[in-house]
Amino acid sequence: MKCDKEVIRGWITGLVLVVVCSAVGQAAPPSDLDKANAAVKAVAAEKAAAEKALAEKVAAEKAAAETAAAAKAAADKATAEKAAAEKALAEKVAAEKAAAAALKVAKAAADKAAIDARNAQGQALTAKAAAEKTRSQKVAAVAKAAAAEKAATGKAVAAKAAADKATAEKAAADKALVDKTAGDQKAATALANANKVVATAKTATEKAAAEKTAAEKTVAEKTAAAKAATDAAVAEKDAAKKKVAEQVATKAAAEKTAAEKTLAEKVAAAPKAAAALTAAQKVQASSKAAADKAAAEKTAATKLVADKTAVVKKTTADLAAADKAAAAAKTAAQKPNAEKVAADKVVAEKDAAWKAAIAKSAVTLANTRGGLTPLAANAWDYAKARHLLVRSGFGATPDEVAKLHALGLHAAVDFVVDFDKQPTVKIAFSGLPPDRPDPLEGKYSTEVRNRINAARTNRENAQLARLRLWWLERLVESPRPLQEKLTLFWHGHFATQYNTVRNSYAFYLQNQLFRDHAAGNFGALLYGITHDPVMIRYLNNNDNYKGHPNENLAREIMELFAMGLDQGYTEEDIREAARALTGYNFDNYTAQFRYVDSQHDTENKTIFGKTGNWSGDDLVKLILEQPVTARFIGEKLFNFFAYQDPSDQTVDRLASVLRANNYELAPLMKNLFLSEEFYSEQAMGTQIKSPVQLTVGMLRDFGVKGVSDYRPLDAAIQGAGQTLFQPPDVKGWRLGQAWIDANRVFLRYNSTASLLRSIARPDVRGVDVVAVLEGKDCKTSAEVVDHLLKTCFVKPLGEQKRKELVDFLGELPPQPEWANQRSQINGRLHALLVLMLSTPNYQMT
Repeated sequence: MKCDKEVIRGWITGLVLVVVCSAVGQAAPPSDLDKANAAVKAVAAEKAAAEKALAEKVAAEKAAAETAAAAKAAADKATAEKAAAEKALAEKVAAEKAAAAALKVAKAAADKAAIDARNAQGQALTAKAAAEKTRSQKVAAVAKAAAAEKAATGKAVAAKAAADKATAEKAAADKALVDKTAGDQKAATALANANKVVATAKTATEKAAAEKTAAEKTVAEKTAAAKAATDAAVAEKDAAKKKVAEQVATKAAAEKTAAEKTLAEKVAAAPKAAAALTAAQKVQASSKAAADKAAAEKTAATKLVADKTAVVKKTTADLAAADKAAAAAKTAAQKPNAEKVAADKVVAEKDAAWKAAIAKSAVTLANTRGGLTPLAANAWDYAKARHLLVRSGFGATPDEVAKLHALGLHAAVDFVVDFDKQPTVKIAFSGLPPDRPDPLEGKYSTEVRNRINAARTNRENAQLARLRLWWLERLVESPRPLQEKLTLFWHGHFATQYNTVRNSYAFYLQNQLFRDHAAGNFGALLYGITHDPVMIRYLNNNDNYKGHPNENLAREIMELFAMGLDQGYTEEDIREAARALTGYNFDNYTAQFRYVDSQHDTENKTIFGKTGNWSGDDLVKLILEQPVTARFIGEKLFNFFAYQDPSDQTVDRLASVLRANNYELAPLMKNLFLSEEFYSEQAMGTQIKSPVQLTVGMLRDFGVKGVSDYRPLDAAIQGAGQTLFQPPDVKGWRLGQAWIDANRVFLRYNSTASLLRSIARPDVRGVDVVAVLEGKDCKTSAEVVDHLLKTCFVKPLGEQKRKELVDFLGELPPQPEWANQRSQINGRLHALLVLMLSTPNYQMT
């Protein structure tokens, strides 16, 4: 409050004059001493009144200051509460992020648990099947595995439900966050209002402080004036004592005049003082209103903060619930994981025991049945796994090799040989047998007959070409590589030429015969060959009938297909065997075997010293009884899959396995693929690839699938000297050095390079080497070269040759940039691979 010093002084003087005037108006005029005493008393009273007014003003100022301070404190508290609310909001957002992350982790854990559970289920089923097939004492383990499977599946379902619940709770938390955000906006508005109140209170405080300063100055002046008046009064009292008589009238008159003058001044100043007082009261009322408003706004802010606090508490509770749900989901996910770990441990222990038992059993079988000695289980490594896949099939990617290696030696061999457990490739061949001629064709003109025959020839040639492409697709795509490899082996072993037979549909049926009995029973396969229309036509057994025997089929069965040349049988045995095969004929227009009873010789025949009315079926049984048969077949298979010219001891051991298993081929193949001989230095990396092995193997090494045009592949194989369904003669394809001469080496190099760059697929031409390397973490050129060497070779290249390849490739951009430079990077990698595939090492397997 601003106060005028003169107004206050006039007000005090007026009070003094009133007292004096009252005294003058009494009946008995006071003495000068009384007047002086009264004046002193009046001054003292006025001083007390002024001090009281000052105290009241100070109290009012203090109250205003306290109100302002309270308003400021309320504003500060509102600010602090806002900061706390904002901090709580930030913590909630962080908690929600953490909850979301935890939920994500929990969901991922649940998903992984589900996947692991499915894997555990598959493993349990596999273990169960193996146990049921092999060991009756593993029934308990199978039951335990089944229980683990069921429990893991149930836990996976529970984990998924928990994850779903956590997702729902997170959605609720998100809604709470939206509500909280709205509350935050209201709190922000309240805070702005509170800030406005603080500003107003601050202004009032500053104004009160200014008024207080002015009042303090006025009080100081008043105090000084009062002291001066007191001193003057004392002096006047002393003077009055000395001059009381002579000065009473004069002084009274002078004081009266002065009092009148002062009274007039007071009367004139009274409205101004009243206005000042009114202004002071108005300011005080304004300060009170401001304080009331601040208090109201503080109350509103407090309510908003309380509401916000409630929202924060609810959000915190929701987050706690979400955390609890996430923890429950995590626990639910961990529980099946723990059970899976325990189940995996049991399965691993059983698997280890099973593998040990299998290894021991293999050694025992080899010793009791005279088979080849198995390789020690701890000698099994990645290189041997690749050797097995390449020899038993045509090639494999590094990932496929790694998976086979992880199985262990015995399980890997079982996986390869027991291919009937793998899915079949669904590639259909729509072939038809030849058209049966119209009986009236003989009456047609020569020109018409020539056109009809030309059309038949064209259809037949086209069907043969489609048959080759169909088989090539199976060779590349089949998940049963050993089945296709054995089909190729039997095609070369029981060799027949299309140019002689000229019935592609019959060759299709023969190819299926080889596939169906690929690793089955050799006796059944030999029986099928004696009834095969292609073989009957190729070796002229359709001209073999009673009284006019044809020895071709009987001779080749003994010399080339079952026993070998000069293996103890005689020419008489061959002639008698031919008689047994009389009447074994075929229908060219259905490609089916046909037995002509009238053409069969029913007289007794003596074969291998045994006499009887033998038929072709009996001939097969008689051949299987000869010890030399098992030796011949065992040696042929060893030559094809391991190396040529094995020792007599090796052949005898394989023959022993074949005879002990009644000519079942699968046990022989397992004994061969388990043997030390198969993984010896003499076997690994020493076999020259056939054209089929070379070209098909390249595609399988790089995992190329979905080839849209196999004609370039067929042309490359034929150019390198191997035409499917057209072996060179009845002895089949020769192995080893027969595949190589000066011209064919360059043809092999060029055809491989051409296929690498141009093999057709729906989405890309050539081998996409960038795709092959994606995800393989090849950061440097040296790592790229090493991965491709691992992909292509059984044995490593020398260090100097490797360095040359690294230098040739040069620096490559970082792998993440390859996608934008795919064509250029593939071009450089193709050039590198051409160098690699043109090395002598790649021509070997």
